[in-house]
Amino acid sequence: MEQNETQAEHSHEHKHCHCKEGCFKYALIFFATILGAFLAFYFVADYTFKMLFSPDYQMRRAEKMMRNMDRSIERELNRNFDKEIAVVGKIKQSPIEMTENSDSYVIKVALKPFGNNSKNIKIDTEDNNVLKIEGSNETKKGNNENLVSVMQAYKFQKQVDFNKMSTKEERGNYIITIPFKN
Repeated sequence: MEQNETQAEHSHEHKHCHCKEGCFKYALIFFATILGAFLAFYFVADYTFKMLFSPDYQMRRAEKMMRNMDRSIERELNRNFDKEIAVVGKIKQSPIEMTENSDSYVIKVALKPFGNNSKNIKIDTEDNNVLKIEGSNETKKGNNENLVSVMQAYKFQKQVDFNKMSTKEERGNYIITIPFKN
């Protein structure tokens, strides 16, 4: 009987010890998993920070951004350039036309390119029979801007009298009449 009691105590201790070993084993697995996850996070974070603060990485990133900006600018220029070719490629007459009559020079300026406003036309006279005409108009529609600017100078062969020069608006034209000197 004493032997049975010894075996029972031994069996009870063995079961109790087995439970401690199992708990210890699970605790070690848990801590090993936590340690592994921490080390993995640490190495990934360390590598990422080293890469982010590396001058080589920053240079490659800046070069990539510059290439993307260059492509974007190139596309925008090509798109706008194609539009400009469509406008510039057309043969357009000058909005300023001069004719000579028997007693005067008549200069007709089309007002449409200048917003149909004679205030956008500037006339300057100079000695030596020189007349300068400048016209400009700027329009904005959304993101599009359109600028029309024309400057033309005339040196008259015949002597003119700028003091008797007259201007008037007629059917969408600004008409400048400059009589000859007598």
